[in-house]
Amino acid sequence: MKNLWYLLISLRLGIYLILVFVFVALIGSFIMQGNPLLDGINQEVLFKWLYAYGLTNIKASWWLFALILITFLLGINTVLCNTDRFFSLFALRKRLRKRLWIELSSYAMHLGFLIVLVGHLISSTTGFKSKGNIAYQGVPLKVPYMDYYIRLDDLKVEYYPNGYPKDFESKLTVIEDGRDVLNKAVMVNHPLSHKGAYLYQVDSGEAVSGANLLIGGEKEGKIYSLGFDEKIALPETGYSLQIGRLFPDFDTTSDGEAYSRSPQFNNPAVELLLYKDDQLVSKSWAFYRDFKREPFSGTKTRVFLVGFPAKKYVILDVQKDEGAFIALAGSLIFLSSSLIYFTLKKYKYREV
Repeated sequence: MKNLWYLLISLRLGIYLILVFVFVALIGSFIMQGNPLLDGINQEVLFKWLYAYGLTNIKASWWLFALILITFLLGINTVLCNTDRFFSLFALRKRLRKRLWIELSSYAMHLGFLIVLVGHLISSTTGFKSKGNIAYQGVPLKVPYMDYYIRLDDLKVEYYPNGYPKDFESKLTVIEDGRDVLNKAVMVNHPLSHKGAYLYQVDSGEAVSGANLLIGGEKEGKIYSLGFDEKIALPETGYSLQIGRLFPDFDTTSDGEAYSRSPQFNNPAVELLLYKDDQLVSKSWAFYRDFKREPFSGTKTRVFLVGFPAKKYVILDVQKDEGAFIALAGSLIFLSSSLIYFTLKKYKYREV
């Protein structure tokens, strides 16, 4: 039992554990390359990911379990080693009075290291990560795992001369119980924080939200902006119109099936659904600025596709990390005590 104790408190064991940790991490870096299973490891809290995927794919994830075990043993070694040395220091406190602050700063370094481990343990077992949440302008979005919504009020994008986006800023509003409680301008690496969750802006753009339709004639008609889930009444009694599918680069297969050749708007077309008394009576395709369309069968109404309304959006990554501040506090303790330790030690050597 005494031999086990001396092993657990030995500095040599700590050094060996660090070397093994580095070796296993190096192997893991090679395993991660080209392994699609491990691509999602940063999309989820570590222990939740290990429980969902790691246990059933040990060949790809064994090194992660090994690193967790090594980290646990390193933490035990640090606690026991410092506990043993602390009692020795306490017994010799009068003889070591001149070196007392040097010794105490050494303990503070190890304490900071342990606090960092605790912070990462909390981060790896609690909280959540949610990627790719799309917030459209003016439309409230439920924040995953939280009890509030956010709304995109405005989006400003700054471009380089070559047309590539340089920077973008989104104005977000937090909504709780139907009330606006927080407004903030969010930029890259400047997230919105509310109730412990951080919302990071990762991308933005504009998405087609429907079609602009000229209903009537080219000269006497009226333009309506129609969303995909909207219906509009036509002049003829009982008739209404709705947009079906939208293909930006319309084409048909040999069987006559409509499809889009590409995502570019080279030959845009929308499917028009005609209803009479809420019953679908016909489907047809309207092409962009094709003013030769005939009226719908049974009506005198002509409908032309003249444009596409766009709605701004921002893509947000949402993260709640309950151990981040603990790990940060441990890092500050470690760095400050390291500075004190080496400064005092250098000063003592000068005295000698």
